[in-house]
Amino acid sequence: MVLRALATRGPRWFDGLARPLAASRWRAVTETTGLDRRTYGTVRYLAADASVPRADLASVPLPAAFASDGSVSVEALRGEPLRRYAGLGLDFHADGEAQAALLRKRLLEAFDRLAQVPGAAAAIGAVLAVLHVVRPEGPDYDVSYSDPDLPFSVFVGIDHRPAANGALRLAEGILHECMHLQLSLVEGTVPMVAGADERLHSPWQGTMRPVQGILHGLYVFRVIQDFHRALLEAGSLTEAERAYLGRRIAGIEEEAVAVRDLAGSRDLTPAGRELAVLLLAS
Repeated sequence: MVLRALATRGPRWFDGLARPLAASRWRAVTETTGLDRRTYGTVRYLAADASVPRADLASVPLPAAFASDGSVSVEALRGEPLRRYAGLGLDFHADGEAQAALLRKRLLEAFDRLAQVPGAAAAIGAVLAVLHVVRPEGPDYDVSYSDPDLPFSVFVGIDHRPAANGALRLAEGILHECMHLQLSLVEGTVPMVAGADERLHSPWQGTMRPVQGILHGLYVFRVIQDFHRALLEAGSLTEAERAYLGRRIAGIEEEAVAVRDLAGSRDLTPAGRELAVLLLAS
């Protein structure tokens, strides 16, 4: 199933792939921690204990296009989990600084944008259960993060000040991190990387990165391109938004050209090379 989906010449969120992979992962999570879609939380998952208190700031319903029977919990971190992710450079809002009403408003706006592309929204809905809000440097900066150790949690930046194209940018951040989670689920079924010897230049981070990081980066940004193109076709955008999406699509294309040697990496498995070839095609 996975290899057939990866060979599909369509949108690269791969329609229908995320849900069965997520369902299998949820079964494993429930067996090991006792958590399910309703009770999952980052702190609980890290502790492997369903009785650990969860500090929810808000619960945000997902539109019907997400094909999910639940909402997304916006969870604050405390104790060791907070220190763990703050130690990675994530700047978390202090208590009371990020108000629940503001978080709900911004997230609902972003979810509405994502819902305009049902295939992408459904892929997100399959893997997104908990969201953590971090503080960007300012309204003109975007930040997001996901941890492959957390199968159904993402981190996104929300500034309390209005931002140009803010809903589109937040939607992209959510999609970006959820597609990292989706590719991690794929890798749990079909290994894409067999070694860690090579380093390639990452046009997204400006550093030399392992091949797995380059493959993940190329994958999520190709999905973002497909999403932006679908939004442009769907209409209901302002001229400024259309111009913004056009710039993003062109910029991602330039970045993809910069990693054109990826498919030749000896660190990739045959399936990984197949995926790389698909992603490198314009």
